[in-house]
Amino acid sequence: PASMPVAGLLLAALASAAAWQGEVTLKLAVDRQGAVDDLGGKSGRFTSPVSLDAVHRLRRACDAVLVGVGTVVRDDPSLTVRRVASRSQPVRVVIDPAGRIPRDAALLTDRAAPTVVFGRAGDLGPGCVVEPWDGNLDALLDTLGTRYDVRHLMVEGGPVTARGFLQAGLVDRAVIVAARTVLFAQPVPSGIDADVLRASGLHCVDRHSWGDDEVQMWTRPPTLPIWSCLEEEDAVQSSRR
Repeated sequence: PASMPVAGLLLAALASAAAWQGEVTLKLAVDRQGAVDDLGGKSGRFTSPVSLDAVHRLRRACDAVLVGVGTVVRDDPSLTVRRVASRSQPVRVVIDPAGRIPRDAALLTDRAAPTVVFGRAGDLGPGCVVEPWDGNLDALLDTLGTRYDVRHLMVEGGPVTARGFLQAGLVDRAVIVAARTVLFAQPVPSGIDADVLRASGLHCVDRHSWGDDEVQMWTRPPTLPIWSCLEEEDAVQSSRR
């Protein structure tokens, strides 16, 4: 406004410049009934090798990969690119408001890529930065953009974290991988279905098959699908998730 003091205009401009300007892509893998995990057994892979390769291509296309601390506790993932060739690794990001992350977690000890933990975990050793966080996802994105030069964030799990980003309207693109041949005995529902995705502002724009899996691509206009970077044929084998 014309009546705003010069100092106020400058502060408003700086705040606008600091705001998140990137994209958020959510990846969610579910069984044929929409569950993300099976409490009746050990956590592990359940989607096809084709889908696993595509997930690693998506990691390669992103500047950072984010999970909630529950995923770290349950799966101990490394969140690196291994099944496809890559010249660099994404920053690994963990949301951990209560300081639950195990000190021997792979992403704290393998030094394969930088790790940023948002929460109150204290000193987690070399290669890991702890950022204070009050639960505001917009502020988290702003921090990733301004301090870590993240322009494309992949949200990989778990369901609580995924729903948080969806409910905040922060997801620009969702890749939903449904393992059509898998049915969990003690399912953990994702709580994310077509209604939830539509309520977040996303639209289903395409469907593909990756091996035995059905894949849906949801986007927020004018965000584009990214099939081309997911379906290259350059996979290599890896034994670690």
